[in-house]
Amino acid sequence: METLAWVYFYASAFVVVVILSAAARHKVRFSGDFIGALTGYRLLPEGVLTIWWIVPTLEALAVAQILFSYGQSRWLAAALFALYGAAIATNLLRGRQHIDCGCGGEGTPISWGLVLRNAVLLLIALPLSTPDGGFTIIMGFLVVLTGALGLLAYAIVNQMFANAAR
Repeated sequence: METLAWVYFYASAFVVVVILSAAARHKVRFSGDFIGALTGYRLLPEGVLTIWWIVPTLEALAVAQILFSYGQSRWLAAALFALYGAAIATNLLRGRQHIDCGCGGEGTPISWGLVLRNAVLLLIALPLSTPDGGFTIIMGFLVVLTGALGLLAYAIVNQMFANAAR
């Protein structure tokens, strides 16, 4: 049982770090697309959109928080996933279903599925205490395998949402 706790702890941290790193990079690299998506949400005054860079900065800080705390502190990541889910849900409740989620990659309209995806990511990002027990080679292999499978599942779900919009 210690092995499973150890593998989940580090694999979940790995998944959150990769997702938030890719998200921050995409927002900076394609800032025009991101600003367009932020504008589409109509949750912030237009003047505030000039400081769009705060979002990828917070994502990068969440990554640093996880890495420098060895995975124990994930509060910022969890808060970001909650904020993204709340922004999507707010627009869906307003009847605004045809705006781009701003998730990166292919344009994907917001949906309740994305709210659920962010809720799952929030649960994965919740901070945990470091499990007891020492590192073994098999644990390292299981962490890498589990993390890779988690990222594959994330990519598949995102592609399903993008395809459903076509």
